Amino acid sequence: MIVRLIGCGAVGTVVADKLSQVSDFALIVDERRRKSYGSGIYLNERRLDLFMEEPSHAAKADLVIVAVKNFSLYDSLPMIEPFVKDDTVIMSLLNGIDAEGILSERFGEEKVLPSFITDLSSNHSGNETVCFSGGGTIVFGERSGIVSDRVKKIKVLFEEAGQRYIVPDDIMHEKWWKFMLNTCYNTLSAILDADYAAICDNQDFIRAVRIIAKEVQQVARAEGVTITQDDIELMIRRMASHRDHGKTSMLQDVEAGRESENAFFSGTVSRLAHQHGIDAPNTDLIYILLEARRSVIAKH
Repeated sequence: MIVRLIGCGAVGTVVADKLSQVSDFALIVDERRRKSYGSGIYLNERRLDLFMEEPSHAAKADLVIVAVKNFSLYDSLPMIEPFVKDDTVIMSLLNGIDAEGILSERFGEEKVLPSFITDLSSNHSGNETVCFSGGGTIVFGERSGIVSDRVKKIKVLFEEAGQRYIVPDDIMHEKWWKFMLNTCYNTLSAILDADYAAICDNQDFIRAVRIIAKEVQQVARAEGVTITQDDIELMIRRMASHRDHGKTSMLQDVEAGRESENAFFSGTVSRLAHQHGIDAPNTDLIYILLEARRSVIAKH
């Protein structure tokens, strides 16, 4: 299978390492990215030997995996386009719930297979990634719930690569569950400057998580997705299992002075709540607090 991946951060590096060993694999790069990767891409102190391909020399891909940050997605679309043919499958591992819509507008909904990655604990700085969890779990599937031929082919690819995956019955429910997790844990951990070990059993932190989760639950219901109390408790149990010193991607971005995905987590909940006439004051507050923290760091 011809596989191309764009975005070699904490997510992309881990996935690239696995898939490059069993497929015709390359990173999609432009001249700037090629130069930035010139010193090497490292995973757990091991240099990865990854082929890179620019859009001007694009080979049409069977599978394109998008692993950039949300705020870089629009700029990535022209780079992705030369690799896409009529039956290319596009999978987004971006956080949030907006990426599939953006990719569908550009390339057609029929090419986009809903997906995300979870259970990934890693720290990323420069071109170096340290993964604490042995790689994440990619969750993907058709909106209809059927196990299509393209889903079967990707399952085979992931099995050969040793890439953990789940094909759920309801991918959109699972995407909203992950979105709830991102909104609660990424945002709050970035505000508090806390790694997984610090928050895994911090009861005050978990109280705050439940408050924010309730507002996400209301917005999801308005969007046609049911998030149950059991879903909220599962999220808390799942995150309590991370007891290492890994950090959420948003905390890493804030610490490094990079642009964060705040607008795509709590900002999206606030926007959708306003559209549906729902009050979400706590989510509004954490959005503002994180922006305030970013401003404080920028001035120092």
